[in-house]
Amino acid sequence: MIKMKTIGIIAEFNPFHNGHKYLIDKAKKITKAENVIVICSGNYVQRGEPAFYDKVTRAQAALQNGADLIIELPVVYATSSAETFAYGAIDLLNKLNCVDYLCFGCETLNINVLPTIAKILINEPVDYQNMLSVYLKNGFSFPKARANALTDYCSDNKLFNSVVLNNILNKSNNILAIEYLKALKKTNSKIKPLAIKRQGSDYNSSELSNNFASATGIREAIFKEKTIENYIPNNCTDLYTDKYINFMDFNPILGYKLLDTKDLSLIYDVSEDLAKRISKLKEEYTNPLDFIQLLQSKNYTYSSISRALTHIMLGLKQEDVEFFKNDKCNYYAKILGFNKNSSILSVLKKKSSIDIISKFSTYYKSADKNAKRLLDIELNADSLYRMIYMTKYGENIHNEFTRQIVII
Repeated sequence: MIKMKTIGIIAEFNPFHNGHKYLIDKAKKITKAENVIVICSGNYVQRGEPAFYDKVTRAQAALQNGADLIIELPVVYATSSAETFAYGAIDLLNKLNCVDYLCFGCETLNINVLPTIAKILINEPVDYQNMLSVYLKNGFSFPKARANALTDYCSDNKLFNSVVLNNILNKSNNILAIEYLKALKKTNSKIKPLAIKRQGSDYNSSELSNNFASATGIREAIFKEKTIENYIPNNCTDLYTDKYINFMDFNPILGYKLLDTKDLSLIYDVSEDLAKRISKLKEEYTNPLDFIQLLQSKNYTYSSISRALTHIMLGLKQEDVEFFKNDKCNYYAKILGFNKNSSILSVLKKKSSIDIISKFSTYYKSADKNAKRLLDIELNADSLYRMIYMTKYGENIHNEFTRQIVII
C-alpha cells in the first residue's frame, strides 16, 4: 500500500490571499502530497493584534482553496515571539504523527542559507554569544541585536557577506523560516522542511501592484474601501465583508486593563523595564496604536509592544505560558474545519499522540486539569473577541460551545 504524503503549513491567513493559494498549490506540486494540514492562528495573531477576520472565516477560505484540515494554534503560541510561535506550531505538527513536509514561504532566493543561520542560533558559538551580549548592553532590541551579531559572526567566519545576510534578516517570512528550522531541529522532528520563494509584495508591504499583494496591503485596502478582487481567490469574495475587527475596537478594554492590572511584570512578554515604562505612561493612554508609538524605543519593536499589550488585555501571565512550554506544550488539536472528501481526519485519529477536538463541549467536560487550563485561556480570549464583534455590529456569533466545525 502506497503511503499518502501530507504537507504541514503554519499560517495566519489574515486574510487568505493569492499568495497563500500559490504556496499550497506549489507545495502540493513539488511534494506530490495528497493532504494539506494547516496550523492556523485563531482570533489573535503573532503581530500581537486581533485577527482582521474571525478564525472561522479564515478557515473557510483556506479549505475552499486546497487545505484539507485546519487546526487552531492556541493563543499562548499564536501571539508569541517568532521563536515560541514556531515552536508551538511545530510541536503540534509533530504530535499529529502524519506530516511528511513542512512547507513555508520566504523572501530570499538564497534558501540554502537559512539552515546555516538556524544552526548558528541553536548552537550559539561563544563568539556569537559575546557579540549578541554587546549589542544588547548597548540598548538594541533583541531582534536587532541578534541580526547584528549574526552579521558580524558570519562576516568574521567568512560564511556570508553582510549584504546577503541583512537582506535575509530584515524580512518577516525569512525570520519565521529560520525559527521553523530551529524548532524542527530542537524537537528532533522527522518532518522535512520545504522552503518556497514568496511571490509579490513583502509581508508588511501595503503596495497593491500585482496579483500577489500582502495581507497587510489587503487589510488596508478593505479598510479604505478599495477593491481587492485581483488579490484574492474568486471564491473568497463573499467571505470578505466590511465587518472586520482591528485593535482600535479593543480600545476601552485595553485602557481599563492598563489601569486595573496591579503588577504588569507578571504578564507574558512584559519585562520589568517595560512594565515600569507602561506604568509611567499609562495615564497618557488614548488608544492602542498611539500608545504603541509612545512606548516604542530602541529597546522595543512595534510588534513586541503590541504583543505585550495584547497579553495585558487578555490577562495572559508569564507563569502560564512557561508552564505549558515546559510541560507538554500542546495537549490537543482543536479542529476549525476539514474537507469531507479527504481521508486526513481518519488518518489523524489513528496516528495522533494528542487528543483531537471535534466537539468542543464534549472534550471540555472530560479534559484533564492542564488541558483545561489551556482551554480556559483560549475561551477567555475568544469570548472577548466575540463580545467586541457583537458590540460593534449588533450580530450574534457562536461561542466555542456552540460553534460548528467548517466542513466543505
